Amino acid sequence: MRSAPLPLLSVVAIAALAVTCVAAGKPAPSGETAFNWKDLANRSYSTSDIVPGKADVFLFTSMECPIAVKYMPRLLRMNAAYAPKGIRFFLVNANPADDAKSFARWSRERKATLPLVKDDKTALADRLGITMTPEAAVVAPDGTVVYRGRIDDNVEEAKVSRRDLANALDDVLAGRPVKVTRVLPFGCAIFRDRPAGKVAVRSPYTWAKDISPILERNCVTCHRKGDVAPFPLDTYGQAKVWAAAIKQYTTRRIMPPWKAQPGHGEFLDTRYLTDAELRKIAVWADGGAPQGALTDRPPAPKRYAVGDWPLGKPDVVVQPVRPFHLEAEGADVYRNFTLPVDFEQDRYISAFDFKPGNRTIVHHMIAYIDKDGSTAKEMDNRETEPGWSVSGGGSGIRNEDWGDGWAPGMNPRRFTPGLAVRVPKGAKLVLQVHYHKTGKPEQDQSQLALYWAEPPVRQVLHTFPIGNAEFVLKPDVADQVVNADLTLPWNVTLHQILPHMHMLGTEMRVRAILPDGTERKLIHIKDWDFNWQMNYRYREPVRLPKGTRLLLTAKYDNTTRNPRQPSNPPREVRFGEQTNDEMCFAFLGFTIDGMSVRQVSKAP
Repeated sequence: MRSAPLPLLSVVAIAALAVTCVAAGKPAPSGETAFNWKDLANRSYSTSDIVPGKADVFLFTSMECPIAVKYMPRLLRMNAAYAPKGIRFFLVNANPADDAKSFARWSRERKATLPLVKDDKTALADRLGITMTPEAAVVAPDGTVVYRGRIDDNVEEAKVSRRDLANALDDVLAGRPVKVTRVLPFGCAIFRDRPAGKVAVRSPYTWAKDISPILERNCVTCHRKGDVAPFPLDTYGQAKVWAAAIKQYTTRRIMPPWKAQPGHGEFLDTRYLTDAELRKIAVWADGGAPQGALTDRPPAPKRYAVGDWPLGKPDVVVQPVRPFHLEAEGADVYRNFTLPVDFEQDRYISAFDFKPGNRTIVHHMIAYIDKDGSTAKEMDNRETEPGWSVSGGGSGIRNEDWGDGWAPGMNPRRFTPGLAVRVPKGAKLVLQVHYHKTGKPEQDQSQLALYWAEPPVRQVLHTFPIGNAEFVLKPDVADQVVNADLTLPWNVTLHQILPHMHMLGTEMRVRAILPDGTERKLIHIKDWDFNWQMNYRYREPVRLPKGTRLLLTAKYDNTTRNPRQPSNPPREVRFGEQTNDEMCFAFLGFTIDGMSVRQVSKAP
């Protein structure tokens, strides 16, 4: 198949929360007089030490907030650029889950040379009015906050069009009033027992009775020690620290990562919070995040240990021939690895399972089937590092067949007895890994486990797209609709579906109109996110008779109002493999009713 990225946190979606406010006067709730603080080396500082015409900059970060982590290289470059001009920078950690020793080690790994401040009990954040990480405060010699807010307008540095913090510092150095003094930040909320300026009303909901079951069902699969999420949520202490962030992400449906709308197909492993659950989380977080009686907590579901194979011992475990080394910063990387396994005969696979080698950088993985091995032979061993990179998640494989995919939160499953994916004789398996960068050099050697199907195999799972490659998206136009349709030439059974667009996509729905006129809703992605593409598996396979019309409707926003817009200014966009091109597909995983394994070579 073509590019199909599957996610951690959707950083681009979070960037959409940023709103600019031009404030009059002094925006800080406090800080009208000079104040003092110390760094981790026990050195003392005061705003009274600031040279007239200069400023101090407090950069609030967190080891566990993925947005803050992604910004770290940018913050360090700002320090290098402005410190020689007399601007003092301080890197501040106000997250109660991060201890000072770990914060110091984490900063050294990223080659941070500026003073480090551990803001215990958020005293400094309270004084400066800081609510998020990353967020910056620029302080004048008299203790006045002359700028507070985001660093710039896009998590992806290549797409930044407005550098808010730099603009404020340029105003300070030029001796003129800061033009924009307040820009709302985006990232992770800093936890406070009582929100500043509010009298908290005690929540009627407690973690033990009401919140922990929601987190266990929808979050802890990934948010546990050693797993792929950036911080754990399986204890009360952890949930309390992140209560404000949990409210923020769930209210905006950024988390949990589940985009399929209820009522448009019934899927396995559903992680969709009801309005009642969202309200419970919000009231609990705003009301002091009480623990409640531990005796009220339902038993937690049994989970396999991180690093185990939940389906049991695999028949084969394969991995790239050597570790891949990832640079410290820059754009995400989609890397294809030819796996060292030969298929001297047709093989039928009942399950694929994926194990990230370095869970801090692996975003998702896909196992592609290179039917004749030609792509792997052509592309592999061209570079010093193993494998080869592809643009925007394009597979580079010259067919639509693939094995399976994994993203955080997806549980491995065996196909039903008698159903399998076929890997033909002479084929190669290609493992694609989508990597995030962390601000320091990393390496990874992820693994793929294969489980052979028990005989007899009666049906083979095929992958085939419904889509449209003949469209033009005009610049500066929102809500552009692209349609596609396909009439089934066979009786088929649909087992799974994977919608796919790029950065401009906003919505997709797929319906089936049966020959008798009956409509079946197959899937609806209401809030498309390129970073959270998933393979949705039907709870009960969907039978579709010959002559059924499959209808796909997709919407695109090619304006500057789209926070994921990859082009500045917007340009005319057509179908293509690059991330700043577009696609319009839904990949269908289906079997052909009545077709035996012996006939599979004649299948599409």
